[in-house]
Amino acid sequence: MSVIGTLAILPMIDNPLDGILPDFNIFGVEFTQLWQKLVAGLWAVAIILAVIFLIIGVTNMATASSGGSPMAYKDARTQAMWGGISLGLLAALGVIVGAILALFG
Repeated sequence: MSVIGTLAILPMIDNPLDGILPDFNIFGVEFTQLWQKLVAGLWAVAIILAVIFLIIGVTNMATASSGGSPMAYKDARTQAMWGGISLGLLAALGVIVGAILALFG
């Protein structure tokens, strides 16, 4: 028996989440304000860490460049690159999440 034939005899189940949308107000205004403050605080800390990581990477690049060590320069460049990418993604996080929800929501 083929896979298509097997699928044809299985009962179809309706999607239980069809038409249900997430509602962040269900627990009240205080809860909504709390989770928004927590997310904003974590987001700010992540941006600060990405900036620090980027500064350290660029500083290490300058140090490795003057020291003449190509391997140390490559490692520092990789660190600075990841710091920059992280900072860019964190800065655009609201747009990224909005686009994903618009595309798939």
